[in-house]
Amino acid sequence: MKIYELVILLILAGFAGYYVYKKLFKSSGCGCGKSSCNAKKNS
Repeated sequence: MKIYELVILLILAGFAGYYVYKKLFKSSGCGCGKSSCNAKKNS
């Protein structure tokens, strides 16, 4: 792997992780276990 490829992967992973984190914790309205929040939201 070239260094710039690793950097791009890290940046993309960072953005994806941040987006998922914000989406889960903002929309669920609770900072408890993710599984219970998702179960409530889906049902």
